[in-house]
Amino acid sequence: MKRVAVSTLVLAIMACCGQTSWAQYNEIPVTATDIDPDSRDTQTRIRFGQAQAAVREYLSGKTMDEQGRALIRKFFRDAYLKSWTRKGNWTQAGAKRQEFLRAYYGPLYSEPTSRAMVNEIMVEFMREYIKPNYHPVLRYNAILLLGDLRSKEMDNINQTPEIPYAPATAILLSTLEDPNQSDAVKVGAWIGLMEQCQLYGVNLGSMAGAEKTKVMDLVVKTLSEKAPPKGRGADAHTWMRKRAIDVARSIGNAGRDGALANALNIIILDESLPIEMRCNAIAAKGHLNYDAQTAAKLDVAKESAEIGKVALEAVSSDVAWYDNAITEYYKALMGPGGSGMMGSEYGMSGPMMQPTPRPTSRPPSRPSSRSRGRNPMGPGEFGEYDEEMMEPEIIRDPLVVRMETLFRRRVKTHLDDCMQGLVGSTTQITDDGSSIRVGLIRYAKNAEDREVIVGLAKSMYNMLATVDNDELWEDELLKNSKTRLETLTVAAQKLAAKAAVDITPPEADTATKPADDVPGGAVAPDVPGGADVPGDDVPGAAPADIPGAASEDVPGAAPADIPGGTAPADVPGGAPADVPGAAAAPAEDVPGAPAADVPN
Repeated sequence: MKRVAVSTLVLAIMACCGQTSWAQYNEIPVTATDIDPDSRDTQTRIRFGQAQAAVREYLSGKTMDEQGRALIRKFFRDAYLKSWTRKGNWTQAGAKRQEFLRAYYGPLYSEPTSRAMVNEIMVEFMREYIKPNYHPVLRYNAILLLGDLRSKEMDNINQTPEIPYAPATAILLSTLEDPNQSDAVKVGAWIGLMEQCQLYGVNLGSMAGAEKTKVMDLVVKTLSEKAPPKGRGADAHTWMRKRAIDVARSIGNAGRDGALANALNIIILDESLPIEMRCNAIAAKGHLNYDAQTAAKLDVAKESAEIGKVALEAVSSDVAWYDNAITEYYKALMGPGGSGMMGSEYGMSGPMMQPTPRPTSRPPSRPSSRSRGRNPMGPGEFGEYDEEMMEPEIIRDPLVVRMETLFRRRVKTHLDDCMQGLVGSTTQITDDGSSIRVGLIRYAKNAEDREVIVGLAKSMYNMLATVDNDELWEDELLKNSKTRLETLTVAAQKLAAKAAVDITPPEADTATKPADDVPGGAVAPDVPGGADVPGDDVPGAAPADIPGAASEDVPGAAPADIPGGTAPADVPGGAPADVPGAAAAPAEDVPGAPAADVPN
């Protein structure tokens, strides 16, 4: 979920800032003043610390008694949670939420009776705090906290998973269905619902039947809405449709008459949407199970051909981007004013630190470490290295290596999604594909359909094998990728001809806009107090100086001042430069990092 981080933050900020500026929000006075957590009185602070320690004892396993029940009610209901509504704490709601999860929740504090009491109290207060008369930052963090609630933590000893708290799930759904709720709160609700659905598992596991129906209806409705509802921007609406795709992947059920599959098709066939979003929808579709009546109506060849068309579009775009990036790099290096050396720009100089020349041929083999030139046999008979075995060590330009890494990741991300739609996560395909029990191919009506689908899947495998080969450097990688792209084009067109789907051959040498959403790592906007999102230190992150390395929804996209680059487009509205105290939303798989100080 790394790609969710920056866009979630900006969506929340934009929606929050749309409300009445600095209105008078509700403040609930602390009634247990003797343990007021914000008091500066020394004795009160001491009593709060003592109460906190006693609460933790009950939460971590001390036998519950009447004194414990009274203490937990007093601590959370009369002091701790009411203090969150103080004006001085409005912009600290994210930190308060994290503090609660760290100090009073999780596996260390999961005694069943105490956990049940705390969950009831949290639902009571967080349901109140998402209302419009509370500060937007508090509302956003309150909905995130509802998504964090668990009735049971993971048990590593007995190998049982954590279980979402069902009453919180119901609130998340009602929030998303409420037309009067702010988009900021809905952003948090989607994050919570996405995580909870993943925990419930395929077919939403033990989720109550009524909630299952609501989830299905909500996801189908969101996917099918091409135009955003009144008051919501196009970027925000696209973000929410992406989260609906994530939830659809957890459902694993095509729905009555294939309703969910049909809704995903709306995304897959919409050429105006980001290619990464369409690939994600394909992967989600590959996880769906159809009932016999619906499966009998499927035109598997046609739907597989549509997947091939998207895969071809994505990979051809990736190859064109890489070709353009490498070409622009060497133009800048060898053109007028180019020194052909790294120089001080990279903090290095000297003949052994030159960028790798654009190679035309290579020896048949070289060490996998990519640092050619060392004699593996060591000193010779007379203590000298064999000169014929020696070559000057070439240290490749880090910029070229990082462009190459980003290209590999983009292709693998796109093709992995498309292959999941066709043949699931299968790594071995028999000649006819009849043994595959995942993806669309399992519903193929005859051997002829399976044969052409297998041909397309194998061409995808071959492309993946090429980009996985780290012995290939830039020119060899580009050349081999173009060859594999031609094979992929033939396989996709063969399937398309059978299914009467129109596929236009890609212009591989035409530079196109980079793909979106490719995992890599992004740097969150410079927001005081914000949580860091992985940046250049994340493998695959796009360096800022890669020519043409910008991508729309790709964490790690290059800034707009890069040759051929554009600003990230999936961050709705762009990230504000100065949002005092705003914090990034969750990174990776931890939905719900704090959002702090969003000016209203």
